[in-house]
Amino acid sequence: MEIRQYVSLLWRWAWLIVLVIGLAAGLAYIVSARTTPVYQATAVYLLDRAPSGTGNEYAQSLYEQKLAQSYVRMVNTRPVREETIARLDNAEGLHEGRLAGMVAISAVPETNLITIRVEDTDPVRAAAIANTMGFVFIEQNEIRENQRYAAPIANWEQRLNEEATIIQALETQINSLSDTESPEELATLSRLETQRNEARVRYTDAFNKLNGLQVSQAQESSNLVQIESAQVNQNPIRPRTETNVLLAALVGGILAAAFIFLIDYLDDTVKSPQEITADTGLSTLGTIAMIKGEDLADRLITSKAPRDPVSEAYRVLRTNLSFSAVDEELRTVLVTSSSPSEGKSTTAANLAVVLAQTGKRVALVDADLRRPIQHKIFNTTNNQGLTTAILDNNAPITFHLQKTIMPDLQVMTSGPIPPNPAELLNSHRMVQVIEELLREVDVVVFDTPPVLTVADASILAPRMHGTLLVVESGKTRRAALVQAFERINSANAHLFGVVINKLNPRRLGRYGYYYKYHYYYSGAKEYGRTPRRKRRNWLPGFIKR
Repeated sequence: MEIRQYVSLLWRWAWLIVLVIGLAAGLAYIVSARTTPVYQATAVYLLDRAPSGTGNEYAQSLYEQKLAQSYVRMVNTRPVREETIARLDNAEGLHEGRLAGMVAISAVPETNLITIRVEDTDPVRAAAIANTMGFVFIEQNEIRENQRYAAPIANWEQRLNEEATIIQALETQINSLSDTESPEELATLSRLETQRNEARVRYTDAFNKLNGLQVSQAQESSNLVQIESAQVNQNPIRPRTETNVLLAALVGGILAAAFIFLIDYLDDTVKSPQEITADTGLSTLGTIAMIKGEDLADRLITSKAPRDPVSEAYRVLRTNLSFSAVDEELRTVLVTSSSPSEGKSTTAANLAVVLAQTGKRVALVDADLRRPIQHKIFNTTNNQGLTTAILDNNAPITFHLQKTIMPDLQVMTSGPIPPNPAELLNSHRMVQVIEELLREVDVVVFDTPPVLTVADASILAPRMHGTLLVVESGKTRRAALVQAFERINSANAHLFGVVINKLNPRRLGRYGYYYKYHYYYSGAKEYGRTPRRKRRNWLPGFIKR
């Protein structure tokens, strides 16, 4: 399929695409309008990390990544969520499980930043949650970090207090002996001063140990520092009505187009001359548009409306048929189809009329001895016809022919329907009837039953100069066309070509130029009319395919 054929296909179904796009966009708008708005608040924190204790840059980088991922997971833990809910003023309807789904913690790549994003239907509460959750984590994390050094610091603080108490007691005793002059008291004073100095040394050592632990605790502790607090955002992040409507319209259009292409791919009916040539190698001798009118008599359009473009289409068929029989004079033509109701009888009747319009004497024979219809098209009786001609060896063949409003056209209706149509058509008398008809007229057109339904067409086809196979546009299956072609070929009959019938003029995408040029413009100019510019139909798909 060429690009213009794709475009034509989409144009024929433009109404469906527009409808689906409108429905999808409208549904998206309704759903978005009825959806409760959701707001987002974001707080940004800096990871104040402790050094890894190694000078290796790669190891330092791994340490930072692991620490950041650990904090990302730790922030949204149950203890943090529970404490956050407890501190919130507006926590109605909020529980720990729901809060877990509202919060998203992430580390910004290539940075030491961690973001806390909260989505909530209340923009004020969303900002409060993002800020409160960060503060709660910072406090809980400080407690965890302090517990690492709590025991040794407490031990050295206790020793420091003990040494301070000892020093104070020794200072008191020394002060009480400051005025003594006895040798015993002086010796005691000297001993106490020595003990005080030793206690001061132990106090200093304990103080240094305690200070060292506190410095190490400060250096080795990691925590978060808020650098940007969450602000109240009155613009909801969803639903994004405009985006949803545009996206729904786009998806609807794509799905509609995909559905159209799928339907066209699965459609195995005959729709173009190219398909006929590809399947059978036959050429298309004519494409006939849909004939308006419900009465059978309205089908004889070449007689009732000779200036109609459809009538011109039959004249084009007549011309092409003449070219197909260029090697010998066209005397007998059999018109059939693959299946019933494809328009073969209408085609045979109008073809007979346009042949008679050239001045040739034409006889139209209704050889459909099962469901005859030519007597209804020409509004004649069916008391005598082909069956009576076969059974009557005495009366001349003209006795069984009926005149029509066309001077050079006669009709031989089917006559009474027999119980054995195939035997009558295959009889030697049928050959005599054909010969007698050819002595009376120039061209004989036979209307036969569908070739795939009964064997009547296959019986008569070898006795004709050629056969016309009628297919209905958009209805005849390509497989049925191939079977009909093979059956006629197996009967050693000659096939002139195919006629595409009941073509909708609105479906001009595949062969519109052919239709417009040959049927509309040529027909109008031939009768001295100026073609009118037709109003463009913006919704061609509404017209029946």
